[in-house]
Amino acid sequence: MKAILGTVLVVMLSLGVYASPNKSGEKKTNGPVREFSVEILNVSPELKAGENGTIEMSSAFMAKQNDSSEELFGSFWAEFEFKKGDSNNVYDVLSWNITDIRLADELSAEETEQIKNVFKQELENNFDEFPKSQIDKILNTEQDSPVGFNTEAPSIIYSNQPSALIIIDGEPYYEELDKRYSKVSNAGAFIVKDNKKEVYYMYGGGLWFSSNDALTGWTYNDNVPNRINNVMKKHARELYDTMQNEQFQARTLPDIIVTTEPAELISTDGSAKYVLIPNTNLAFVENSDAELFRDLNSNNFYALFSGRWFVSDQLERNWQYVAPGTLPADFAKIPDGHDKANVLVSVPGTKAAENAVRDAQVPSVSKKDISSILDSKVEYNGDPEFASIDGTELKYAVNTSNPVLLWNNRYYLVEDAVWYNSSNPYGPWQIATQRPVGVENIPADNPLFNIKYVHIYKNTDRVVYTGYTSGYTGSYVYGPTVVYGTGFHYHGWYGHYYYHHPMTYGYGFFYDPFYGWVPVYSPWFRSSFYWNWHMSWGWGWNWHWHGYRPPIHRPPHHRPPSGVRPEQPIERPGRPGQPATLPAQPDRRPTQPATRPTQPSTRPQQPGMRPTQPSTRPSQPGVRPTQPISRPSQPAVRPSQPSARPMQPAARPMPMR
Repeated sequence: MKAILGTVLVVMLSLGVYASPNKSGEKKTNGPVREFSVEILNVSPELKAGENGTIEMSSAFMAKQNDSSEELFGSFWAEFEFKKGDSNNVYDVLSWNITDIRLADELSAEETEQIKNVFKQELENNFDEFPKSQIDKILNTEQDSPVGFNTEAPSIIYSNQPSALIIIDGEPYYEELDKRYSKVSNAGAFIVKDNKKEVYYMYGGGLWFSSNDALTGWTYNDNVPNRINNVMKKHARELYDTMQNEQFQARTLPDIIVTTEPAELISTDGSAKYVLIPNTNLAFVENSDAELFRDLNSNNFYALFSGRWFVSDQLERNWQYVAPGTLPADFAKIPDGHDKANVLVSVPGTKAAENAVRDAQVPSVSKKDISSILDSKVEYNGDPEFASIDGTELKYAVNTSNPVLLWNNRYYLVEDAVWYNSSNPYGPWQIATQRPVGVENIPADNPLFNIKYVHIYKNTDRVVYTGYTSGYTGSYVYGPTVVYGTGFHYHGWYGHYYYHHPMTYGYGFFYDPFYGWVPVYSPWFRSSFYWNWHMSWGWGWNWHWHGYRPPIHRPPHHRPPSGVRPEQPIERPGRPGQPATLPAQPDRRPTQPATRPTQPSTRPQQPGMRPTQPSTRPSQPGVRPTQPISRPSQPAVRPSQPSARPMQPAARPMPMR
């Protein structure tokens, strides 16, 4: 899109009750004319209290040039000052200030600035007052404490030697494969049981293990019977093909820790080794794949999982959630170029955190024909069963892997971030022009919470503008930072089959400013599939990768290269600095119970394929990445030498339920 100065401005702003037109009813005509048109999409703009008595407005919008059919989508943030108006029922707007504009497509700074100017002029010309009752309500509402998510700490398991954490969602649930073999279908790894010999086999990290008990006693097995490989080939073909293509190398054999509730793993290679962070009273543990720190002022340990901080006075136990505002101030002093600068995205008040919060609100929008029909048919485990959603008049289907709602005697389905409706729970499904009333009130403890972030932004007599923000993929704005998942444990549904629900913990997810939430891949294992077989355990259904990629709003030279990917997962970058003179942790493994803890945790399964870099940011998810990436050394800035990054997905990964 080429910016052209001195042209005509056409702006359509549909704010409804959020603002009233110019009191005179006449548009001001002074000022430069521009070629851009900008429209606030019909998801109600958000108003909240700003700083120094101002009010902040934010909303999704669509922009285009009048001589072009190309449509651009993004979000804007503006703030205004106000005073008592001529009427007792309104406040007059004194001035508008556009604080930020972000688009899903990459534009030059000059082009973005021109769109920003369009917004500013139109707001000044047409929105000069707001209802007094609305502004007073905002000012009198407590907005500091986010509510709704579960902040209880998961079970955090510590081991001082290389370990792998496998989640089984509750007690093992067996699905018969044939007369002799069954699989543990609620496990995050591929576990098959030989019913005749009462032996279990598990594949992960390019290695086979066996045990007489699904929950404990796993040992490395380099002589797995051929019939077990045949079972994998028949019932887990994708995993089998991945194994055949893997170039195996010498590895460290890990301890296998199996849990039955969500958990996270802190594993160090021997005693914890500390490295001081310059200009802070913090040290990080360099021989662990976890984001693990020690505060020298208190001697407490801090660990970061799924965007949330946890604190303890000892590695082995007593972990508690840390509210964002109570994190030690030294975390915000970590230098931008430091190896641990990637955690700044989870430190309130930092530029990295602010960018992530803003990026999470940029919509991905696509245009669908209003006559679109969904070909696929929804399958249920038996007859459709529906349960009520607290706080709404909605019901949701509990025995299908598809997000299906029942409202006002009609059925609604979300598929690939598009709303459909039907008079029958099986379909056929017609594209919807409005979503059910009450979706915005779905509570976080419901497994369909994420579909509230799928919107119908606009519709005409020919097309429907539909899309989503990052919450659909499990990346949520929570106060001043972004987090992964809601913190709630959505237990899977048992019937003739087992349906997985998304999990917040067990993946070691970390946030990368280009790739979004990415699972940790341990440097001890060189396998493109890692340990986790069921990708539907994340915020993506039907075995699709659940990743979220933030919008492209940085210079093009920061993009990873197209068509290039590493042969193996990228190594964790070297860690500069000298070890701190802190007492080393005892070189011993913590006492293990007779049986493995029932607490959960499994590493995320490995994505399948990472497609080539698109020229523009895709509007819909759809492809599973091939190779995992490891933690970037400087997440705030994209590397100019992209050989260390996997290639960029061609389309947004398909979301889940």
